[in-house]
Amino acid sequence: MNVSVTWRSDPGPQLSANYVVTSATASPSLGRNLSSGNVTVNLIEPGTLYGDRQNNLDMRIAKILRFGQTRAQVGVDVYNLLNSDVVTAYNNGYSAPTATRGSIWLRPTAILPARYARFNVEIDF
Repeated sequence: MNVSVTWRSDPGPQLSANYVVTSATASPSLGRNLSSGNVTVNLIEPGTLYGDRQNNLDMRIAKILRFGQTRAQVGVDVYNLLNSDVVTAYNNGYSAPTATRGSIWLRPTAILPARYARFNVEIDF
């Protein structure tokens, strides 16, 4: 019987709040339009805010069966054994919430795939 377990713990993604400053927004304080039209500004200092840590546990169980000179290995792999649903990617675009739409900043765009199993057979002859 072969058993293996893989534990992986990664830091969460670095978060940012990217705000698009338009010429219409900046011209009253600058007294002129922006030379490039729009400028994207990160409102959070880089390296100061991170998402949740991503912990993942995978497991494999296999059994070797022998039939004369033929050998078969039957196994099952289980991925994301703890069924974690941690967010792996966020919307980093910031815009002020309005009356008809809430904030979309830090809305999840991807999560860790759900627990799943894979059955496999390997035959050597």
